[in-house]
Order: sequence, then C-alpha cells, then structure tokens
Amino acid sequence: MAGTIAALTGFLFVSLAFSGQFNFVHGGVFLVFFVVVMVFFANVINWAESLESR
Repeated sequence: MAGTIAALTGFLFVSLAFSGQFNFVHGGVFLVFFVVVMVFFANVINWAESLESR
C-alpha cells in the first residue's frame, strides 16, 4: 500500500511539474498498471522462494 501511494504521489508531482495539470484518467491508468506490475512481481518472488525451499 505504501508503494502505491508513493508511486501515485511521484506521478502526480511529475505530471504537474511538466504539464502543469493533472489528468485523472492518466492517473487512474497509471495506478492500475502499477498495482498489476506490483502483484506480478510479488507472485514471481513467491514462486522463486518456493523453488529455493525444495
């Protein structure tokens, strides 16, 4: 959860710094993409750890 908040905050600041405006559609797409990637990597880590315990 903290990573998601930090990533969204970073996206907000970068978006405002370069364009001067924040588009909620772009922010929502970024948030969904970030969560999907984060869940994917968590699953990869769990899979790799399961291989080590064999």
